[in-house]
Amino acid sequence: MTEKMNLIVNRIPSPTWNWLKMNEIRAKEVAVSSDAAFSLLLPEGMGGYVASASRLPQVRTGLGYDLDRAFETVRQTSRLITIPEGDHFVQPARVEMDLSARKATGNQLEIHAAHDSEATVIVNLHALKDQKGDALVQIKYDIQKHAVLKLVTVQSAGQGLRVFFDLGGQLADSARFELTQVILGGQSCYGNYSALEGESSSVSTEIAYLIGQDESLDMNYVAIHTGRKTDTVMKVSGVLEDNARKNFRGTIDFRRGAKGATGNELEEVLLMSDDVVNQTIPVILCQEEDVEGNHGASIGKLDESLLFYLQSRGLSLDEIYQMMSRAKIEAVSSKIEDQKTREDILAVLDQREG
Repeated sequence: MTEKMNLIVNRIPSPTWNWLKMNEIRAKEVAVSSDAAFSLLLPEGMGGYVASASRLPQVRTGLGYDLDRAFETVRQTSRLITIPEGDHFVQPARVEMDLSARKATGNQLEIHAAHDSEATVIVNLHALKDQKGDALVQIKYDIQKHAVLKLVTVQSAGQGLRVFFDLGGQLADSARFELTQVILGGQSCYGNYSALEGESSSVSTEIAYLIGQDESLDMNYVAIHTGRKTDTVMKVSGVLEDNARKNFRGTIDFRRGAKGATGNELEEVLLMSDDVVNQTIPVILCQEEDVEGNHGASIGKLDESLLFYLQSRGLSLDEIYQMMSRAKIEAVSSKIEDQKTREDILAVLDQREG
């Protein structure tokens, strides 16, 4: 079942001036399909089930309500991953999303991490460079007391594929969510909404992206602090080439009662062309006095003296740009514990450079 829908996604929690065109994204004629495009490989002892609908309908997500509405319209089923209480998994769960043969897909996944459990889930979304169409992905997570969920997502796509990658979840006392995302190409909307409800819960987000000719990336990442002594870290690092466009909204919201909470945002953007468009809105909202929030950004081109030095060592401009772009991605991908995923990312970089 496939429906064409207009979607409003990535609405910023605290709107800014309308003329900036940063408050939200309006996507027209999005093909929403009930055709899922993923396979699931779970380590022994981890549960995998199919549900007729979401078990976490109350959980908000980064892209927003319209993704829920879209999946409800096409009656999409949801796949559940359950991590049993007290179990600590060494091997990751793998979710492969091959979009090469589909013009429209809808993929809904939920991860339930029980008390004192720990697991890594790796999502690999890939398509042919000339693939066109729409891909919707929504992942919701429920992390119970003292549980740790490490989520790694990797995307490789071309300029003809629109990807809507939506995350959202809730954290109980001392729960930890570690999110690593590598985005290589595509016309993408990404978002995450984390509700840090439990005391001493924490969210760590690290994102690397490489966006090139006729590609775009729109991001909306939100951390809501209601629990005491909660902590958020957002690190976003990327490269814009040719006429690429990128928007980043990062919101840390300290609600009343979140005493002792901390939050930090850091963004680094390397601009490889005069034709790129880069927009960033870091937001820190505060209803509680005893909190600490910081944000910083480093945005610019390669230093002229560095270019001169590298050229004097025999490197061409194209080689320098490729080397620096690759270094940005590898700085994040090298932290991924899974060797296969690191190798997959390097292979995609080789293809883009070729």
